[in-house]
Amino acid sequence: MKIKIESDVFDITNRIKDLDENYFILFDDSKNSFEIHNHNQPDSYCFTSKYNSLDSRIIDEINMLNIANIDNIINEIDKNNAINEQNNISKSKNISDYMIREIYNYCANSSRELNSNVAFSTKWR
Repeated sequence: MKIKIESDVFDITNRIKDLDENYFILFDDSKNSFEIHNHNQPDSYCFTSKYNSLDSRIIDEINMLNIANIDNIINEIDKNNAINEQNNISKSKNISDYMIREIYNYCANSSRELNSNVAFSTKWR
């Protein structure tokens, strides 16, 4: 069951209305979480707070996800994507280097003549 929060100890409900008059907060008692909604959206749901208490961190979440901060959000996404791409390139390079070294070592060692006494034994050569 979802309960609309009309007032709270820290006055969060009124503080989010200072950001946008159409925001409201619902408490989902089945998940024990707070949901932020906006009347302007066709589906009013915006996001579920990761915090289990109604405090100023929810205001920070709203500010961070606000469309006015879209440039900061896009820059942060681009920066994280660049870091992930560099990590993936580095991993691929390390794996390729390892495989090339293994192939080289195998080719360099397998070209020697095999002694028939040792070739079919259980000793590792």
